[in-house]
Amino acid sequence: MHSDKCSFIHFLPTNTALDVIGDVHGEWEALQQLLHFLGYDESGQHKQGRKLVFIGDLCDRGPDSPAVLDWVIKAVAAENAFAVIGNHELNLLIEDPKDGSGWYFDNRPQDEARFAPWQHYCNAKRKQLQDTLSQWPLILQRDDLRIVHAAWLPDSIDKLLHCGETSLVKQYHYWENRFFEDFRQTEWYEHYMQERQQLDTELENEHYPMTFQPGIAHYDLLRSCHNPLRALTSGIQAITQKPFYINGRWRFTVRKPWWQQYNDPIAVIIGHYWRSWYSTGVAEHRKELFQEPPTHWLGKRQQVFCIDFSIGARWRERKKAISSADSQMHLAALRWPENLIMLNNGKYHLSKRSH
Repeated sequence: MHSDKCSFIHFLPTNTALDVIGDVHGEWEALQQLLHFLGYDESGQHKQGRKLVFIGDLCDRGPDSPAVLDWVIKAVAAENAFAVIGNHELNLLIEDPKDGSGWYFDNRPQDEARFAPWQHYCNAKRKQLQDTLSQWPLILQRDDLRIVHAAWLPDSIDKLLHCGETSLVKQYHYWENRFFEDFRQTEWYEHYMQERQQLDTELENEHYPMTFQPGIAHYDLLRSCHNPLRALTSGIQAITQKPFYINGRWRFTVRKPWWQQYNDPIAVIIGHYWRSWYSTGVAEHRKELFQEPPTHWLGKRQQVFCIDFSIGARWRERKKAISSADSQMHLAALRWPENLIMLNNGKYHLSKRSH
């Protein structure tokens, strides 16, 4: 159901119960389990007329991104499901290989050691996949609900509204080019270039004794909010003085909890942020992001819910021979309007607001 205003916003059907599924990251088995417990058949139909909504990041890292993508694409085409673009689909569209994308990109041999065995995507189907994903929106909404992968940011949405009907890929490159031009005029540009030249491959070396790099930190900080597509799908950043290594490179910025400034009365459901269902094993750089228990809504007005419960890290458990039954990583759905959280192990919990 398309918006009359622009192609990157689509409308959800009114008066329809929804099941909003978090980041899947190629975990086909977990998706099948969750769909079963939610009551969907093999084509994505529900006896009660409910509809699926996918929050983005269907692909990368997991064992079968092709199966996940193919199934969701068919369900969307059959109008049994809706989906928004996440940062991992965006990387695929702009042909920017990242950690965990070797199932699709042929120039990521280093991914085989970390993530294989996994299914590769058929070369003959790649053009059709890109054409299909390029038609998906960044935002799904209706009067009582907003869906976006990482962040609801009015300034970023306004930027895109003023760009008209340009394709997502063209808009992405337009804003990236504008950012690079603007960044060259900042005091950080020379620092950034020197740091990149001096460190080069060390930025991807987990064992390098990395120190804080102010040029790269400000590059990442400013880039996160300058490009509206990047902001909506990856969120905005804040500088950290303690570098940390994750997803194949050293980082000098951390994700910022934008929901603390969200004041609208309309609920927003997001993914992206690797929420933990358990209090143990939370990465140091994520401990400040979520102060609330995993079942709780977020923000000043408690109108934001993150439904990503870190299934994207399931591959690490497989390397340690941890079974799915003992996994601490979950694929989850938020049932709307019931506000129930359903996990892929069949357990469900009521989401909560403390006030």
